[in-house]
Amino acid sequence: MKKEKGSAPKKVGMGDLHALARRLGEAKGQARALGIFTDDRELLACSACGLLEDVTIEGVLITYLKGGSQQKDSGLRFKEVEGMCFICPACGATLTVEDEDGRRVGAEPAGVGKTPHTGSGDE
Repeated sequence: MKKEKGSAPKKVGMGDLHALARRLGEAKGQARALGIFTDDRELLACSACGLLEDVTIEGVLITYLKGGSQQKDSGLRFKEVEGMCFICPACGATLTVEDEDGRRVGAEPAGVGKTPHTGSGDE
């Protein structure tokens, strides 16, 4: 914050912070609509079929199959179904990302384990 000579710095109130947070949320929504990865979560990787997310140098989210000769965007996008639970568009596997500890739980084949993993230790 720049202070002009002889004046006190401007205080920021809660209303200002709420307005700023709202604008930030709007900007993130616009970025997502353009296909830009907003770094809200870890990149996804399906262990069932090998579909991976990556980000180009321009910040655009892409997907491609692991081990492929090119890292060309497949056009497929993981679909968020609830919270940090995603469905792989290539094989239908369920992926759960646990955002609290940054732990990622692997994929389950389509039709198996439709309930997201809870980390209860029952494995």
